[in-house]
Amino acid sequence: MAVKAGYGTGFGPVRTRREAIMCGIGGILNPGGIPLEARHQAILDGFVGAMQPRGPDGNGVFVDREAGLAHTRLAIIDPDPRSGQPMASGDWVLSFDGRILNHRDIRAELGDRCVFRTESDAEALLMAIGEWGLDRALNRCAGMFAFLAWNRRERALYAVRDRMGIKPLVMARLDDGSLCFASSAGAMVRATPGVSWPIHEPALASFFVLGAPFTRSTVFAGMERVPTASYLRCAPDGKVTTVRYWRPTPNPAFTVEDLVGVVREHGAADVPSALFLSGGVNASFLASVMDLDCIHLRSPETRYAETVAGAFGRGLVCVEPDLAGHREDVSRVVAQHGEPLMSCGIPHAAARAAGRAGYKMAVSAYGADELFHGYPRTPMPGYAPSFLPLHERASCTFLNGQLAHIFRDARHFRMEGANLRPPSLRDIGRRILAEYSLPDFSPSANHRWLELMTYVLFDLNPTLDAASMAAGLEVRLPFLDHRIVEGVLSWPPERLVTARFGRKSPLREHLAGLLPEALFNRPKVGFSLYSPLHEDIASLGPAALARAEASGRLALGKEDHPQAGRDRICLGSCCFAFEQWQRAFGPEET
Repeated sequence: MAVKAGYGTGFGPVRTRREAIMCGIGGILNPGGIPLEARHQAILDGFVGAMQPRGPDGNGVFVDREAGLAHTRLAIIDPDPRSGQPMASGDWVLSFDGRILNHRDIRAELGDRCVFRTESDAEALLMAIGEWGLDRALNRCAGMFAFLAWNRRERALYAVRDRMGIKPLVMARLDDGSLCFASSAGAMVRATPGVSWPIHEPALASFFVLGAPFTRSTVFAGMERVPTASYLRCAPDGKVTTVRYWRPTPNPAFTVEDLVGVVREHGAADVPSALFLSGGVNASFLASVMDLDCIHLRSPETRYAETVAGAFGRGLVCVEPDLAGHREDVSRVVAQHGEPLMSCGIPHAAARAAGRAGYKMAVSAYGADELFHGYPRTPMPGYAPSFLPLHERASCTFLNGQLAHIFRDARHFRMEGANLRPPSLRDIGRRILAEYSLPDFSPSANHRWLELMTYVLFDLNPTLDAASMAAGLEVRLPFLDHRIVEGVLSWPPERLVTARFGRKSPLREHLAGLLPEALFNRPKVGFSLYSPLHEDIASLGPAALARAEASGRLALGKEDHPQAGRDRICLGSCCFAFEQWQRAFGPEET
């Protein structure tokens, strides 16, 4: 065994480097037990260089004959260098990205059977895998994560992704048969400069339908996403087996008190941390139960954020994100991520503002609206409340109405090339009915699960991860914790939408005992912030759409449908993001 950096045959770092700019992971397996060669070593080093923006606090490379792992670290739990990675113990070597929220409980369960040398969640995961096996360890762990685990006895490499697909992980099989893994498509491309990565046009076409690629494949042919809630076992002969380790299980006994308890776990960190406080219902609920500073992006809701923070005794930092370099921000994020993302510029500016305010970890209320029936687009079959607060609208009745709000309708535009045919809403509906069904849950829960497995999984999650990692900020998403997801999906719509409180009633009812109702029982504003540059930023999309039409890449249909105008706005943002991605990865490849 050769160890270039990271950890040796025992437990403890051989060498870690503290160089420039949550974590990045990479790995490679040469089937047949054939030792890695210089070109494979160069790929591992390339991963470290390409993923530095994800991990400013240290990096390392581990090599064991035919396998290698790479890691760049953003230190949030136990920042001491002793918790650097790759990390080894017994048969297992780990390269981990993410957060195991209940790692202290896992340590307690393992008890004196394991000797811990750090306070990190990565070590708790590593010891759990070694003591219980991978399946039981995954069943016990809660959090957001992607990791690579090398078993030195089996000579097998495992690639794992969290239940809700919050943390990214991609894989590819190179021409020489070796299997490669990385946190992002951008890192994979940059670490393999001698490899040709043609464009997978169906994935690119799906980007214009959702705002992020809506496919198992990335936009690069031969490079795929590791499935969510699953792990891949890469055997010594190179055979890859997929194991799904989780599907939602009903938990009708879940209470608001349970919700509060899980949310509180997300605030634990050993570095300065804050909650993104918009002033709306979702973030105000988090502020009521999380003892964190609050950071607010100055907006029309600033007065609400100030009142909420004051009511709960939270420190509040109001910032005005720097949007002057919006074009450069989008270009930077998509270049590092490797795929076009429609809406990454503003989240990146927000993450950068949090970093400049001194925070290294932040909490966001993403996912609450999709989970708690916060949008009228989400149907509630079998439930039609006779009265709602005047600021609330009735829900869509059918699936096609919900899909029309999430996706662009392919009847409104055409794209150049036979393989660039965007999927129709009917095609998307069929896929959803086939792949995203929860037979043990109610029809209402299935419509909410659809939102989580489409818009959230393929758009919000990668956008937030890429935007925050490019700014060196870890962002946690309590409402996507699988324990909360299972519990709230088990609640019927009549509990989530009521005559008194309207949508997201459990959150509003909790706040009713703490705040004046006028603060939260009001029309939803949505994500907004104030900037004199808004008009300039808003003009980038229509200008890019006009260029796409002039070049023949995209043709618009007649604007005679109620959704056509909205779709054109989104298509313009897609065209702008695509232009930035195209500059990074070469027009000759598109």
